[in-house]
Amino acid sequence: MTWTTFNDTQKIETLRAALPAVTRGVYLNTGTNGPLPRRAYDAIVDYARVEFETGRIGQPAFDRFMGALNDARDLIAELLGCAADEIALTHNTTEGMNIALLGLDWRAGDELLTANSEHEGGLNPAAVLKARYGVNVIYTDIGLRDCDPVAALERALSPRVKAVVLSHASWSTGAILPMRELCASAHRVGALVICDAAQSCGMVPSNVRELGVDAYALSGQKWLCGPDGTGALYLRRELFPKIQNTFAGYFSLKKRVTRADAPIEFGDTAMRYQYASHYFPSVKGFAEALKWLRDEIGWEWIYRRTYELGQYAYEELSKINGVNLYLPRAQIAGLIHFTVDGIAPADLTAKLFEQNILIRHTPEPALNRVSTGFYNTAAEIAQLSAAIRSLQ
Repeated sequence: MTWTTFNDTQKIETLRAALPAVTRGVYLNTGTNGPLPRRAYDAIVDYARVEFETGRIGQPAFDRFMGALNDARDLIAELLGCAADEIALTHNTTEGMNIALLGLDWRAGDELLTANSEHEGGLNPAAVLKARYGVNVIYTDIGLRDCDPVAALERALSPRVKAVVLSHASWSTGAILPMRELCASAHRVGALVICDAAQSCGMVPSNVRELGVDAYALSGQKWLCGPDGTGALYLRRELFPKIQNTFAGYFSLKKRVTRADAPIEFGDTAMRYQYASHYFPSVKGFAEALKWLRDEIGWEWIYRRTYELGQYAYEELSKINGVNLYLPRAQIAGLIHFTVDGIAPADLTAKLFEQNILIRHTPEPALNRVSTGFYNTAAEIAQLSAAIRSLQ
């Protein structure tokens, strides 16, 4: 395979200089937290300084934070290929999953279809629905090795399934799921598809119209290199009446309800689901991180670089005796899961950390995970491979 981005040496050096954290060690864990770019850091500090020096009240302060909110929503909408009024800002993926799932009108006997490999951000709301309403939660092997995701979904689907909860990219195995085909199957029985995009958005193309998803919940702090406490939820506009508000905040209603006989009129945009305040310096930093990724690097280059590094890491790891790669390379992008004979995944993570190589392990299935961010290098993959060999 030809690694087309490996020749962009000057570009890689420039962007790594803007990400100081990646120069302190071999940073191979973007799937947990991506490095914060200097442009985002400066925006956070500048916004916080203005708040400190001039206060957080008055019309200028209101205009400033509304501008930050709208800017972030516009940038996420552009990235996902949807309208800005279909985007609600959240604090993480889990919040978005809860908004979408708990907003449906669940009844005892309804079915929710998901997978054992899903993250707690989707599994835990499903468990709440089971406990609170008597929803029947069906767990499949989608995302696991040797499972055809479309066939597995179609075997489990029935007219009783109200929603399908799956990740575009699996945190626990790295599998990139064929969301378009999965959505088409789910929609044929009238089920909505609520997609966990924590690992996909920023790693692989995520045009929600092309994917066909009904909801797409994402985090800002992973592949989008934003601050903690940032994220977004895409909800298809036609679903606003169907996904009711579980919580109501300042932006939820068109006007205040101050009389017992006054009707509740929800807002016309996805901002109706934004029920809690944000730390506005972080929102500003999130927007600046997105601008930096788009304008100074370019999404297509990011996707290609992440994929090529993932394939390169897969290839190099496959050369090591005793390393067992979990999925075929055709099913992954920037998340590579594996085990090493004779070393428990948690122990390997700890031993590599002692060598300043940062990866992680996942619980079910028990695997090690490497995340190849667009800023990583072939030399860092070589360091990882050499370190694993030295531990065997």
